[in-house]
Amino acid sequence: MKLRLKFSKEEPLKFISHLDLQRLFTRAFRRAGIKLGLKGGFNPQPKISFALALPLGCTSSGEYLEAEIVDELNPQEVKDRLSFQLPEGISIKEVTEASQEDSSLTSRVSSCLYRVRFQTEESLNVNKLKETVKKLLQRKELEITRQKKKKTKKIDIIPLIEHLEVMSVNSFQGEVEMHLKTGAGGSIKPQEIMSIIEKEAPLTITNKKIHRKKLFLEGGK
Repeated sequence: MKLRLKFSKEEPLKFISHLDLQRLFTRAFRRAGIKLGLKGGFNPQPKISFALALPLGCTSSGEYLEAEIVDELNPQEVKDRLSFQLPEGISIKEVTEASQEDSSLTSRVSSCLYRVRFQTEESLNVNKLKETVKKLLQRKELEITRQKKKKTKKIDIIPLIEHLEVMSVNSFQGEVEMHLKTGAGGSIKPQEIMSIIEKEAPLTITNKKIHRKKLFLEGGK
């Protein structure tokens, strides 16, 4: 039986790594008495996979994982039993039965919706910030440079931005929402968008909190 879990990762656990998150859920299944299916031969691993790794320090209210369990259990029972074993900061929102025919979760993530709250050294002007974002989106091309090991690569990020909007401004604080593509066609990180805004405004961002509100899966699932 294959299940899909939607869960949140909040402030108390925002600094645990993706690997630690995998271990946390694997232990929770075991303690809840829910036996996971296994894959592999010599060193079998539990059949549990996550949609997309959440960057360290970020929170989320819309993460997904899929797990294959040995016993036929009601999704609500799985939710109740797992919730009892999970620490503060992880909350299961929904458990549904998933199709065995679906490809991997990671391959089905098409885009992500983020909210970024930030503080600046300068007092913010809402009109100026909105105009900066508007001009960025009007560009035909906007390249960033990424360096991996000894290789440098330039990427045009304009096709990767579904939506970018200033949501609020209050003195030295602001909030931006961004809907960003991910997948085989390329991806852009919210940190990279904020670095561009900081440079173009220009601003000096002293602190930011990144929250992933939602993952969009192909097929609308």
